[in-house]
Amino acid sequence: MKSSRVSARVRALKPSETLALGARARELRAQGHSVISFAAGEPDFDTPEDVREAGVQAIRAGHTRYTAVGGIPELRAAIAESLKRENGLQYAPSQVVVSNGAKHSIWNAFLTLVEPGDEVLCPVPYWVTFPELVRLVGGEAVFVHPKRGGVKIGPEELERAITKRSKLLVLNSPNNPSGAVYTKEELEKLGEVIRKHDLYVLSDEIYEQLVFGNARHVSIASLHPEIQERTILGSDSPPLRRIWPRAWSVSRDNRPRTLPRSRSSPRCAPSRALATR
Repeated sequence: MKSSRVSARVRALKPSETLALGARARELRAQGHSVISFAAGEPDFDTPEDVREAGVQAIRAGHTRYTAVGGIPELRAAIAESLKRENGLQYAPSQVVVSNGAKHSIWNAFLTLVEPGDEVLCPVPYWVTFPELVRLVGGEAVFVHPKRGGVKIGPEELERAITKRSKLLVLNSPNNPSGAVYTKEELEKLGEVIRKHDLYVLSDEIYEQLVFGNARHVSIASLHPEIQERTILGSDSPPLRRIWPRAWSVSRDNRPRTLPRSRSSPRCAPSRALATR
């Protein structure tokens, strides 16, 4: 028998810290401790009744088969309309790809854009999944640290981290885990560096509705046509529905629009979840 039947790619992956923390929280609760877990990004209540009922009705209506690779056309059109209405962004339904949750969308983006040896810039703090998926596709995660005591990077920090191998910036605002929200002015300054160095952007905006006080979510793709052309924007169902595995990504550039190819072999989004929009 060969020494190992597990690929080097998988052996290099680290176990999910998020899932490990969640498991520890459940273990402590079972021991009688009162624990509030900030590990998994899900609400502390069940899926609302109207959403559950919509899922049941979708099954009864026959939405139980494979969908189109990019998702149900009606849902893709609804997402494009939502982006126009809420974010001021113009996308055609054909530029929308619906996936089985956020990790699936991010995996598709990395697999489409990142070649072995390419560097992917990950601002600190970051969601622990980002660097693991970068490694899985053969890229190298480069961590961009903010100024001491800060939780957001500026143009100077980004500029220092860029090399000839830099391909993609992962931008997560509102941020997981810090909750920080980049302002329009901060995004514009980052945008200047992005354009200067011809970077792609993966803009993870999954928490765009979870902002507090005077903070306001702004999509970096809305600031300049050239930035929109080089941005893959990803989001999810509204927070109340996040227990259902569904997410989506959009892009106007031709290379990111090959995302459906990267997802056609792994799996299609479940029709019962897509039909609950």
